[in-house]
Amino acid sequence: MVGSARVARRRPRVTGALGGRLRDLRLRAGMTQAQLAGDRYTGAYISALENGLVRASMAALSYLGERLDVSPEDLLRETAPHWERLEADLQLAAGNWEPAADRYTTLLDRKQSKTDTALLRRGRAEAYCRLGRARDALADAAAAYETLRQAGRHVDAAYAGYWLAYAHYQLDNVAESRAIGHQLLAEIRAGLSVQADFKVRLLVALASTESWEGRHDRALAFLEEARVLSGELDDRGRASFLFSLANGFAQTGDHEAALRAGSEALGLFEAVDAKLESGALRNTLAMTNLELGNVSRASELVTEGRALVERFGDRRLLAHVAETQAQIALAQHDDAAVYEYANEALDLARGTGNGHAEASALLTLARWYRDRSEAAKAETTYLEAAQLLRRVGPKARLAEVLRESADLLVTQERHEEAVQLLQEALSGQSQTGVATPS
Repeated sequence: MVGSARVARRRPRVTGALGGRLRDLRLRAGMTQAQLAGDRYTGAYISALENGLVRASMAALSYLGERLDVSPEDLLRETAPHWERLEADLQLAAGNWEPAADRYTTLLDRKQSKTDTALLRRGRAEAYCRLGRARDALADAAAAYETLRQAGRHVDAAYAGYWLAYAHYQLDNVAESRAIGHQLLAEIRAGLSVQADFKVRLLVALASTESWEGRHDRALAFLEEARVLSGELDDRGRASFLFSLANGFAQTGDHEAALRAGSEALGLFEAVDAKLESGALRNTLAMTNLELGNVSRASELVTEGRALVERFGDRRLLAHVAETQAQIALAQHDDAAVYEYANEALDLARGTGNGHAEASALLTLARWYRDRSEAAKAETTYLEAAQLLRRVGPKARLAEVLRESADLLVTQERHEEAVQLLQEALSGQSQTGVATPS
């Protein structure tokens, strides 16, 4: 009796709060009480623990902690790991990406279970992607994806996979990004249960990768599928979808449809006070208006967009904005502004590893040199843009550069070289499914 009493005193009592923590961790792991009990205990014993009706030995806590991938201390302490993530997750949801990344890093410096470490790295991967730190995001997302899959946390792994694909996209590894995205979509269609907003984001991301390779019909098919689900989204989610839809229409040349979708998205972004998204969308609408010949409206929109983007210090996005300003200046025949904005875009793009913006800025500079009859500089810049696009894509943009470069060579009667460039351009178009002239 005395010995039993001593043992009982040494046993940690599972209070209601700790029992609730055990229940929460079990549910997060997708386990029933019987599954958590395994072959050592019973489902009834787990139920008693969760309801604070019995005391738990350290042996029991060690066993249960191992099955839940947490330490016994995590089960006993006042704050569980997932609650410690709450502050970082809230910072991330609020768009405070630098503070969120810092908070995740602080938590990762502590000893964590494998699963908790993976979840923290997944959150930090998103923050890094938002900050344009794609290489850092890639390492976190890849590690989180593998660990969560091995732990059987397939839904959590899918979210990590999304940011892994996004990091590859930012690094111009479009084929790898598309492959990961298609794998995730196949898992969802096979029954993986995810939120509607995640499926919409994935479909939109796949549309972007298809558009980047010139497969606009496939891109629009993904966007139409996403449209069916978009009614379940909140205002911010629907705004993001409409923004992507506007981009999709613009890439296929339907600029009027792009303006309609973009204008609706802008209203929703402003309603939820999404400043950075509003800035990015204004840049897209500026490009669309420029394509339609509305140069003054394009200039107004990009100026407003730049003010919003600069407020957040997003240098990667600012590279695209500066490049848009260079294109507008070219349409306005403002030589000084073209040179200033194009070179600013180049500096920002190279500093953030933004190959897409860099290629666009080089193309704008090449056109500027061409219009100024500086043929040698135009040729050199066209070739530099082509070399970059051969590496990062898209092939449709490469074909555009090659055609313009060939036209420049024709004016110099260098017909054999021009034909070689045109053949490469036509080959690239046919590979992406873009119609070639007969």
